[in-house]
Amino acid sequence: MQFELSDFAIKLILLFLPGIISFLIINILTNHKEFKFYYILIYSFLLSFLNYFIYYLIILFLNYISKCFNFNFYKTIVFFDFINGALNKVDFLEIVYVSIISIPIGFMFVYFINYNFLNRFARSIRSTKKYSEVDVWSHLMNSKIPEWVYIRDIKNNLVYYGWIQNFSDSTEQDELFLKNVKVYRYKDSKYLYEIPGLYLFNSRKNLIIEFPRIDINKGESKCLEMKEDQDLTKVKE
Repeated sequence: MQFELSDFAIKLILLFLPGIISFLIINILTNHKEFKFYYILIYSFLLSFLNYFIYYLIILFLNYISKCFNFNFYKTIVFFDFINGALNKVDFLEIVYVSIISIPIGFMFVYFINYNFLNRFARSIRSTKKYSEVDVWSHLMNSKIPEWVYIRDIKNNLVYYGWIQNFSDSTEQDELFLKNVKVYRYKDSKYLYEIPGLYLFNSRKNLIIEFPRIDINKGESKCLEMKEDQDLTKVKE
């Protein structure tokens, strides 16, 4: 079956292109679960209105300046006329201008999302205790909890002790890169070897990650240097 888009549908896609651009920037540069299709449509729709509203404010300002200094400039917003049904055409130059505006708007939302401004504000007024990351994995890895960890891989009878240098944000792959790693046998805690760096690719459901330097009395992490001869099974507080 051949699928054809009507002229009206093509015009709508063009009109909401700025919102789609902002959404793509947010989608690529933030960590989140996969969006369902109807959420993509809703977010693109709302972002488009925001971009056109900002463009509208800019045009209002330029119209005011032109009136004050008596130079020839006056422009209307075709987008709102089209939505209201007053016009049946689109202004391609307007779409280009708003699409340019949509790029910094997308990056602005990326900044707010990645630095959790909404969640921080909500927690500051004690309206929520919810963490803002996708899951506990992301919450722990992005928190101030000490990077020195024990990772117990029971299936492979191994324990890794090292410094978390990098971690995956993806919810599809669980990856860790550790530095200054000591490897032990899990069953008897026998020291096996030491290596400067180790890439670990394993499902998080198969791993137990222990954070030995958390001060539970203060409710925050306490980064302390670990002695090189520290025994695997004994963690001094």
